[in-house]
Amino acid sequence: MSKQRKKREGLKRRSGSKYWWASFTDASGKRVQRSTRTTSKSEALSLLNSWKTQVWNQEARGIEPDRTFEQLVVAYLNGTKDEKRSSDTDVMRFRVLAAFFPEGLVMNTLSATDITSYVGHRQSHGVTNKTINKELSLLSVAIRWSKKRLGWDLPNPVLGHRLPEVNEEARCLTIDEFSRLLTATKATKPHTAGYLYDFCILGFHTMMRPGEMLALEWARVDFDRKEVLLGIEDTKGKAKRLVPLNDHAYAALLRLRRRCDNHFKDAQFVFTHTSPRLFGERIKSVSKVFETAVQKAGIPHATPHVLRHTAITEGVHAEGVSIVDVSHIAGHKDLKTTMGYIHSAPERLHQAVANLPAVGGS
Repeated sequence: MSKQRKKREGLKRRSGSKYWWASFTDASGKRVQRSTRTTSKSEALSLLNSWKTQVWNQEARGIEPDRTFEQLVVAYLNGTKDEKRSSDTDVMRFRVLAAFFPEGLVMNTLSATDITSYVGHRQSHGVTNKTINKELSLLSVAIRWSKKRLGWDLPNPVLGHRLPEVNEEARCLTIDEFSRLLTATKATKPHTAGYLYDFCILGFHTMMRPGEMLALEWARVDFDRKEVLLGIEDTKGKAKRLVPLNDHAYAALLRLRRRCDNHFKDAQFVFTHTSPRLFGERIKSVSKVFETAVQKAGIPHATPHVLRHTAITEGVHAEGVSIVDVSHIAGHKDLKTTMGYIHSAPERLHQAVANLPAVGGS
């Protein structure tokens, strides 16, 4: 071993950290820096020697070395970022997991107790079982991915810990609430009002997801055929989808096209900023401005996704419309998903029994 390599390896204090950090070379010859999570130098040295022993065991005996939570996350995100549209969501969920698990957690020793503790922690903060399941599912997927792609032999204690979920009806607006929301969008700041009204119109009249609309490129819009073509890379379900445009959606896209022509004719995306600070950039989120409009409209909490929920609900209940057609337009892979978006208002229930054949006496 060269003197330079010896000098690099060892223990040191990092600025802003109370722990000793170890530096050593792994079996691939790559330099590794890892927190020992101890303030005792003797304990840190013992841990460093243990890690070096693991490297030797891997080189000489083929024994699986320790893999940290951070190594797993970085490897998974880098390895899947080009094949998953939900990569940003994965990052968000990993941040939640990282906030609970200690820095430098050795995944080789991850146990069922660790998973149970995580579940209890999240539940104590009022997080739903459905959200917790999604977070743990991502961790499980990353572990399985590391075994398949990298050959890491890590335990997966997440298996068997799925929590029961309550199937709650998705939030849905009434037609009156939707009308008030449209009015409220016009009362927002000028640069926001320029696109938010048409975002709501398009969301309601096309059943597209908010992310699909914000990522929509003009090249996908066919004004002559009154259609929007979403490719495999554009949809959550990884399937091509043809979105028909009714007169309202068509008019909204025409207004958005004129908006782009007035500011940046070569705009790639339908929803593009006109504010000086972000001029010409793609609009990536409408969450905050949508929330402002919801508050102005006096509507209980609602997210942009409520537009899709409302559209599917109204579409299913529209006279003469097939639920199969609605399912295709929405991009659902099976009718069970579409049925989950159906909301039965009390007046519809009364109407349903009122329309039964008049058999029997009163």
